[in-house]
Amino acid sequence: MLDAKHALTTTVKPDEDGLMIKEIVYGRLNLSRGLLRRMKRGGGVYLNGQRDYLTRRVRSGDQLQIFFYDEDTSMEPEAIPLEIVYEDDYLLIVNKPAGMAVHPTGAYQQGTLANAIAHHWKTIGLRTKVRLVHRIDRETSGLILVTKEPYSLQRLLLQLSEQTLIREYLAIVEGQPKETTGIIRAPIGRSMDHGVKRAVRPEGKEACTVYETLRIGFGASLLRVRLESGRTHQIRVHLASLGHPLLGDPLYNKGVEGEEGGQALHAWRLEFVHPRTGKKHEITCPLPREMLALWKDSLEGGSAGHARGK
Repeated sequence: MLDAKHALTTTVKPDEDGLMIKEIVYGRLNLSRGLLRRMKRGGGVYLNGQRDYLTRRVRSGDQLQIFFYDEDTSMEPEAIPLEIVYEDDYLLIVNKPAGMAVHPTGAYQQGTLANAIAHHWKTIGLRTKVRLVHRIDRETSGLILVTKEPYSLQRLLLQLSEQTLIREYLAIVEGQPKETTGIIRAPIGRSMDHGVKRAVRPEGKEACTVYETLRIGFGASLLRVRLESGRTHQIRVHLASLGHPLLGDPLYNKGVEGEEGGQALHAWRLEFVHPRTGKKHEITCPLPREMLALWKDSLEGGSAGHARGK
């Protein structure tokens, strides 16, 4: 059954009169060939209500509808509470708690955010894959953007690659950066002495992080951080490379003991253009209770104890 709600509908413009459907699809609509190839398994292109071919020529005022092929989710639904920050027919934005893996991997095959979203899809009668536009570390809290259908995913991934989808974080770091604002451009690759850890390495992938110091406490600073690339552990690696690792991060903060987890990092803001409406959206989410308590402690002079894992 075709999903009219998620179909892409457009009217042929006067300057498109006489063009083939595929010229509009690949041109103004900027659809990927991958999306259209998958239509062989379902979906299709309709001209004025009738299924048609991409080579059909159109007239000004014709109605085009594109139904995308959409796979059912293979993710196991789990009834895990979700903090939904925003939702419409095409998008879902959730506030992930620290300690929850984003999707099943390695030791975390259950209890992930993806399992929780699959259950949410089930409760609202949606049968589609869980499409995460971006990811954050298990011990990082904050906003994650998810799409309900493939076209929105394609458009948002394009914004991500063009750096028009803005992701900002709040971070509590050890010490005080010398510069109030700064841009860290340093390639990131796998660490030579740790299977999970990353490091600044000349042969690594290009990475760029922008930061601004918002507040200064006793032995700690609150930073606003923006990603201009999306490497694994990027913020944690870059800030540690400056000599200002995240509080509570035993992987990159040598003064923290114990198991990995609890780094003071929160994905607090997303800015993007809605892939269907064209409207600009700005979504924010305040610091979680644990980070607020940690920052309050730093203002009272207790951050050094946290930084050393005491």
